[in-house]
Amino acid sequence: MKTLQLLPIAFLLLFGNSLIAQISGSPREFETTTEMYNQIRKFLNTKEKDPYKIDWNNVKGSPYLEQNYKLGQFFVGDKSYGNVMMRFNTYTDEIELMPINGEEVGALMKIDNSRLTYGNKTLELLSYKDEDGNVQQGYFLVLNTNTNVKLLLRKKCVFSPNEKALTANQADRAAKFTQYDYYYILKEGIPVMVSPKKKAITKLFPEKKDEIKSYIKSERLKLKNQKDFAKLVDYIATL
Repeated sequence: MKTLQLLPIAFLLLFGNSLIAQISGSPREFETTTEMYNQIRKFLNTKEKDPYKIDWNNVKGSPYLEQNYKLGQFFVGDKSYGNVMMRFNTYTDEIELMPINGEEVGALMKIDNSRLTYGNKTLELLSYKDEDGNVQQGYFLVLNTNTNVKLLLRKKCVFSPNEKALTANQADRAAKFTQYDYYYILKEGIPVMVSPKKKAITKLFPEKKDEIKSYIKSERLKLKNQKDFAKLVDYIATL
């Protein structure tokens, strides 16, 4: 029976040479394989196994943004550290790497000013205040194209364990993962949580209130639609 162990970030992993085969970089960027190995391994974590296991045959939903591993490029600042096969776990807030020969490798360490791009998507690591006002560090999807003012999506995943029915008239409740969306706007380098509503946007940009209202009306934007919301933020960045 297939199970998944919940895997939070723990300690730095020391890797074998087989990892290098799955991480590619410019051959001229590192003079030797050892140097390349040393550059890569400092960005990887092991995972500490939790005793609680999830039975995949009896769980609904998924903790992953996308179930399949994707080829992504890992950056710290403007420097690329090569390509990795990865997927984003929204429950643990980790970039997990594809196992090597069936063995778990670990996850990318949360390094300041790092990001990962794959396909047309970008996952950026930022410090932010959560819905309770606590400072956290986590991954955000970048939804718009302008780099001066960014619309960000924070995925939060909650796991609900299975529950047995209390009475004969009730049914057992299966375990499940539920993902929730939180929007942020990166303004002057700080992610600010915002609702996809006209009032919330104009409050965040009071000096551009009239232009924002006019643009929403003229373009008939529905801000609960991600593409419309991103289009508005790209417009705000031009004002």
